[in-house]
Amino acid sequence: MVDAYLAKLALCTTPNQFNRLHIALESLLAPAEICALIDGVRERSLAVPPASVYWLGQMDTLLRGDGRRVQGYVRHAIAQGASAYAAPGDDRARMGRTLVLAFTGDAGRLMMPISLFLQHCPADRYEFVLLTDQTRSFFLPGITGLGNDFPTSIARLRDLCAPSRFGRAISFGTSAGGLATVWAAVALGLARAVSVGGVTPAEVTERDRTKHMSTEAFDDAIRRATRLPEVLLVAGERHERDQGKALTMSALLPATTITVPGAENHNVLFDVWKAGGLDDLLDRLLA
Repeated sequence: MVDAYLAKLALCTTPNQFNRLHIALESLLAPAEICALIDGVRERSLAVPPASVYWLGQMDTLLRGDGRRVQGYVRHAIAQGASAYAAPGDDRARMGRTLVLAFTGDAGRLMMPISLFLQHCPADRYEFVLLTDQTRSFFLPGITGLGNDFPTSIARLRDLCAPSRFGRAISFGTSAGGLATVWAAVALGLARAVSVGGVTPAEVTERDRTKHMSTEAFDDAIRRATRLPEVLLVAGERHERDQGKALTMSALLPATTITVPGAENHNVLFDVWKAGGLDDLLDRLLA
């Protein structure tokens, strides 16, 4: 991994190129991978560009600055738009875990680097399938490698992830992944859907690249469902747009809005992390 990172660094000549490289790594690598990269560069006493020194130092502080143990998630690719993160374990161990289908926002993150998010989710309790939409179209064109539309992608997720192999299965999504989060939970019969600042069908008609797309299949899924999931909608107390989106989604199916006191930003998870409350919030949302 260190050699691959150094090879990519050598191709970077501008601040934007360094930023794009590091953002791409933040959107993919598990906590142990980031820490191995940090330690590998330091152990070799390598002279790397200042942008790399800064990023490695920042990630080390984010992941290990509070002295917490690095979570043992191992990543493997499922498809171009889907990656699994799970600690090693047999079938019995997996039956004791919760599977989380995690739908990212437009930036391909869960409001923070994936490694930082996973550091606050004990690997003996959870497994994640991280899903991204590079078209920034609210997952309506499907998940690359799984399907050409969202219903087809959901069918593939049922086959690939087999929620029945786990003690429990839920969905979790942020921002532009919010609609997909609720939709997947309804269609797959999951126990819970958690949408943090998530979009609703109303936003589909407001965005140029999606205004011609339909969400009728989402309405159909709700009508067909024999049992709806528990739906939790998270919004900052002072973020009017996210509060409004929660109200809109609550009109479509039964849901509970969790208001984060004092929060005024859309990126409420990172705000909660900075305040030291992310462990408690995620335990409330996922457990």
